[in-house]
Amino acid sequence: MNLLIRFLRAPEVAAAWTVEEWNGFLPLAREAGLLGRCLHLLDDCGLRESAPRRLVDQLQGALKQSRYVQGQAMRELRSVANLLAHEAVPLMALKGVAYLAAELPPSGWRSLSDIDLMVPAHEIARAERALLRGGWEASGEFDSYDQRYYRDWMHEIPPLVHRERETEVDLHHNLAPPVSRIRIDATLLWEQAETVTDACGLKIQVLSPTDILLHNAIHLFMNDELRGGLRDVMDFRDLFEHFRNVTPDLEQRLLARGERLDCTRPLYYAVSTAHRLLGLQVSPEFRGTLDAHAPPGPKDRMMAALFDQVLAPTALRSRRSRLANQLLFVRSHWVRMPPRMLVRHLSHKLVKRGKPALATEELPG
Repeated sequence: MNLLIRFLRAPEVAAAWTVEEWNGFLPLAREAGLLGRCLHLLDDCGLRESAPRRLVDQLQGALKQSRYVQGQAMRELRSVANLLAHEAVPLMALKGVAYLAAELPPSGWRSLSDIDLMVPAHEIARAERALLRGGWEASGEFDSYDQRYYRDWMHEIPPLVHRERETEVDLHHNLAPPVSRIRIDATLLWEQAETVTDACGLKIQVLSPTDILLHNAIHLFMNDELRGGLRDVMDFRDLFEHFRNVTPDLEQRLLARGERLDCTRPLYYAVSTAHRLLGLQVSPEFRGTLDAHAPPGPKDRMMAALFDQVLAPTALRSRRSRLANQLLFVRSHWVRMPPRMLVRHLSHKLVKRGKPALATEELPG
């Protein structure tokens, strides 16, 4: 168990740390994007004064930067919301910007790299045209294959960036690709969506509490890049504990909703990983029911080992971590695409890089 995991599970352990341990902790926290969260944990335990001054300064600097980015993200959300409201296109905030709008626990420290939003599938083209007219444009070069990949196979369009503010918007119409092994009926998400009002009076829709947790699980354990994902596991733990405090029957609701949306496997991975790494406590009844959705024993142990190696490595950028990340990268494509589509996709990407195509046998998942 690395130093960061030990701290996140029980921050009071840092009271006895040496300078060498603090020095080992800081790069891990920075790599995971958890500097701001760690400052909050230090304050919760009354350890700020006993921590090295230069380390606290870096945590404070990271938190100030995160809050600046949060302000930029909320301004961008208001711009998009006003633009799409003029077009009568329903809009929902997702992930980090939703935590900010709804003032959920991660909003106290979490930074954002982009703004994730969702509109109904039948409105995606109209929403995109409105954003293009409003100053957003494609964020990179996308050939005809890439365009088809996004528009026919994925749950989002190619990312858009504002030509002046350089803020990126990821516009979704679902939480998972329509060709993946998880097929989510997005109309169910809109039926249970909640409307929140931010500090400036903006009314915006967000997912229901159970759907927020399920989206976190789907995004993390079906994503093609797990490095740095410990931040999302921390989000899951914080959100789970928050929602359980305000909704006593959260566990039963979450299980029922996971079954309704057919995403109990990612939920199992999220709960078991948050328990194993960050000490999330759930009821025996909840865990027992959820364990029925686990993969077979050997595969479960293999996946846990891969997740832990990427999310909580003992050393940054080790060969074992790189290998685990590569295996999970391929596995993420394996669960998001049918086999023939996957072969075609990987072949196209590798040909573009001038490399031979990968075989797809013996893929974990």
